[in-house]
Amino acid sequence: TGASAKDYDYSDYINAAEPTEEGSILLLGDSWAAIAGDYAANICGLSNSRLVTNDAKSGTTAAQWAEGETAVGSMEKAEYDYEYVWLSLGGNDFLDNKCDIDISEEVAANIVTVIGHIVDNSPNEDIKILYFGYSVPSDDVCGNGITAQLFEEQGAIIFDAIKASAYADYVTTFDISEMFVKWGNGGLSDSYYYYDEIHLNQMGYLHLFSSYKVQRFFGCSAAQTIELKGISAVVEGKDNPAHLAGTIITTLLGLVMGLIGLVLAVNFIKRKLAMRNSSAKVDLLEPDEKAETGDYVVVKEEKAVMA
Repeated sequence: TGASAKDYDYSDYINAAEPTEEGSILLLGDSWAAIAGDYAANICGLSNSRLVTNDAKSGTTAAQWAEGETAVGSMEKAEYDYEYVWLSLGGNDFLDNKCDIDISEEVAANIVTVIGHIVDNSPNEDIKILYFGYSVPSDDVCGNGITAQLFEEQGAIIFDAIKASAYADYVTTFDISEMFVKWGNGGLSDSYYYYDEIHLNQMGYLHLFSSYKVQRFFGCSAAQTIELKGISAVVEGKDNPAHLAGTIITTLLGLVMGLIGLVLAVNFIKRKLAMRNSSAKVDLLEPDEKAETGDYVVVKEEKAVMA
């Protein structure tokens, strides 16, 4: 059998350069954040290394973090004035209750409580929190072929609760549930990116971190995003040329669409400025005054003169 993403050692792609406190990151929540700790430092590429504190705890639930005020302790012992927090919670609550969608509102309320603990106890008044939930598992863990549907529904309920909360301005949310979905796989994610049915492998995290929305949240420059996407493409290409081709095509299409949007925006602004700068006034002629030039005549405004 051929090698898979699980067989590669990606330590060569992790930069050991001395990190700076600027852009420091705090990881909180469950195993999705805990496992990512080794890779988050280079979230903006190899030329930039962030200070990362990994205070996430595998197997924990949103209920435990809310009731135990765990995030309060994390903020009180904080080593830096963290600029970013990635919060990963809710997955274990859902799975521990056999994917019962009816608990989603309670889970969402607990996550909002944890977000409040972070904001209210952060030394940084401008703290930025990221919550994107989870991608759909690579196996039908909920059974009956409805895993994808249930994960997406639970995510939507949590996103809505965060947006409706008093802490909405501090939190960036977006849906990654379909980021790894493989067509023709019943709405489930591609196991290429997973080391089990729930957790991402190293390739999965590299693919996740190189996505445009994640890069934008963490303040990565366009050049850094291109660098990380290039690394992702090269690493994927070692194992599966089809993944490399797909990544290149998607990146090129994104760049082309971005350029088209920029050109359209510039042209729109030019037209608006041209209309605004026009000093002419158009008056409608009386029927008996129609000239050969048509129904309208341009009348220049005369400047007022003091008597």
